[in-house]
Amino acid sequence: MQRLSEQILAQAEGAMPEGTPVSAKGLLHLGNRAAVDQALSRLAGRGQLMRAGRGLYLRPIASRFGARAPSVDRALEAFASQRG
Repeated sequence: MQRLSEQILAQAEGAMPEGTPVSAKGLLHLGNRAAVDQALSRLAGRGQLMRAGRGLYLRPIASRFGARAPSVDRALEAFASQRG
């Protein structure tokens, strides 16, 4: 059985395209709210996710120059489609 943080990373890297926001509300099927919030916070602290706002995280893009934020346009489009 994988740890919660590994499950969150696998889901963020798997089916989600670049710039898709990861929110705690969308990950509640993996565990309870407190555990998901704690795992997201720890992943952001390790640099594996970037905190974009309250309860909203983005997966950084790895390049040969280091990690960078995803395209702002793509992130905003994905966020708008998620939240309406």
